[in-house]
Amino acid sequence: MTAVATDATAATCDDEAAALRDHLTSEGRRARIWNTAWAIGFGAAAVGQLALAWTETQPFGTFDDDDKEQMYVGASKATLGMAARVILPLRVRVPDATPDACADVVALRAAVEEAGRRERRSVILTLVGGTTVNVAGGLLLWHRRNFETGAISFAIGVPFGPLSAFTQPRRSWRMWKEHERAQTASWTVSVGVRSIWVAGTF
Repeated sequence: MTAVATDATAATCDDEAAALRDHLTSEGRRARIWNTAWAIGFGAAAVGQLALAWTETQPFGTFDDDDKEQMYVGASKATLGMAARVILPLRVRVPDATPDACADVVALRAAVEEAGRRERRSVILTLVGGTTVNVAGGLLLWHRRNFETGAISFAIGVPFGPLSAFTQPRRSWRMWKEHERAQTASWTVSVGVRSIWVAGTF
């Protein structure tokens, strides 16, 4: 019976380790694509706005000093967005495999938790950082030019923070939260059953 139980445990560990490794590998690939796509997008936006400012081109009207400063501020915001993706990219670590599948499961679960924490932090920093940069840019243009120029800059830039945050991979974050909820539910049921048993013994 012990041998059968050991074999069943090993098979369970094999299955879970394979599933977790596939998840982390897929999540890591999605994170690399997200980092690269947004770095390129922000970089292209910065170059495009600088080119418009240098050539004094306004695609939707007559170019003026308000447009020039708005484009310089926009290019600066886009450069900061690109720098964030290059300097602080979202990374998902996949532990090296070991001969012991059950030890692998422990390491892989920890890696999922780590990836979940990184994904949560990235969403928060992207939302807060993007909003802060856009507010600062809008206020600067309001101070240097006028309210309308600042408001236009803010309105154009502010959607990109949430869009960037909510297109990033978040499956490890969800898996980690679901695991925590399951542990909490298990503990609650266990405590409840023990309380009923203790009450019944008196």
